[in-house]
Amino acid sequence: MEYPRILIVVMGRINAADNANNGLLLRNLFGQFPRQNLAQIYSGGDNGDEGFFGRYYQLKPQDRKLGRLFFRLKSMAMEGNAQINIPASSEKKKFSFSQLIRRWGKKLLMDSGLFEIIFRPRLSQEMILFIKDFEPDIIFSQGYNLGFALLPLMITQKLDIPIVYYPTDDWSKHRKKDDLSTISYLTYFARQYAAKKLVNKTKICIAFNRFMQEEYLLRYKKKFLILMQGDESRRFDKSPINKLCESDCYWIVATGDFDRHRIPLLYDLDSTCKTLNGKGLKVKATVFPVNYDSLPPALFTEFDYISFLASPDHHELAGILHSADVLFLLERFDETSSQIRMSISSKAHLFMHSGRPIIVYSHPITGIARYALEEKWAEVIDRPDAQLLADVLEKIFTDKDKQDSLISSARKIALKNHDLPSIQKTFYAMIQSIVHKSNT
Repeated sequence: MEYPRILIVVMGRINAADNANNGLLLRNLFGQFPRQNLAQIYSGGDNGDEGFFGRYYQLKPQDRKLGRLFFRLKSMAMEGNAQINIPASSEKKKFSFSQLIRRWGKKLLMDSGLFEIIFRPRLSQEMILFIKDFEPDIIFSQGYNLGFALLPLMITQKLDIPIVYYPTDDWSKHRKKDDLSTISYLTYFARQYAAKKLVNKTKICIAFNRFMQEEYLLRYKKKFLILMQGDESRRFDKSPINKLCESDCYWIVATGDFDRHRIPLLYDLDSTCKTLNGKGLKVKATVFPVNYDSLPPALFTEFDYISFLASPDHHELAGILHSADVLFLLERFDETSSQIRMSISSKAHLFMHSGRPIIVYSHPITGIARYALEEKWAEVIDRPDAQLLADVLEKIFTDKDKQDSLISSARKIALKNHDLPSIQKTFYAMIQSIVHKSNT
């Protein structure tokens, strides 16, 4: 097979190994490509390893307008990032004058998105030399913010390289609700304009799921092909059983990025475990957050029946999921639920391939709940209700036919939509079609 040279213009560095969702997605997607045929322009997320691609270029001060100021402010913002608060905590913090100035500056520049407009990307001579030396056939873009939507457009305008666009969420519609509404709307419309321009210039557009495909056809009047996250069921089936509780205990496993939307739902899970243990069913849960190190230590002692462990690597996770009695995929029920109506959890396909029953605990408007309800690969609880959750769990634990039905349905959808070899083959055909058209 002849592999074209791909320039990946994506904000977070794709490392050789990490727990980043996008890292896993792109390592899978480009898994068949020779390293020397892949290069990336990125902004951050370097963990110091050799990287998955053959070449890398990290944005420097000369690659942004007012770049030196941007990097100083970025450093200050990273130093001031607070840990996630435990939802139950109502204690008000007191801030010094300098802390208040920093918080206001962060709110003005970062939360409103104003920094995206002020510190727009520019093509430095060093970046151009990096691209020309690599000689890419195609640019692979995901957008994510204004800068990384404009950058591939600027490169192709100068060097005439075709673009493949593969957004994994509706980034251009993101807008934080705050009192800086005028600035927020300014950056919001700037992202909308850049996203539309990027779609119009792109040779092949790829959607992360059917909901995104349908929405983007209406929005951009352009067809998006579908590629979803992928894996292989045999990888899970061959994993040794690694049940981290007593043999007579029903074990619930959850994993993912635990943020302000998902952490409150753990209180429902803990209450559910208490109810089931009171009925004579020995039940425990383990949560494997991919953001384990950023969670407040106090959170780990909040629950009676839930324990926390750092998320294992991609290969070890297969054994953990395959060993669970139930996999708990929680999302959110709050007022932000509609914002992720086109998003599907990056762990969903792993759960489907694992061969274990799945429960989705989320508002029915979210993409993950819609997907599970329509394709029936999981039991969906569409309202925050600890007692209902207890009833559903008890049914799954004690009814072998129910377990088999859920597992069979999940495997069917996994093979239909999330089979990694099929996804890689389809992606390669897409890429080759662009190269062929460019050559002819």
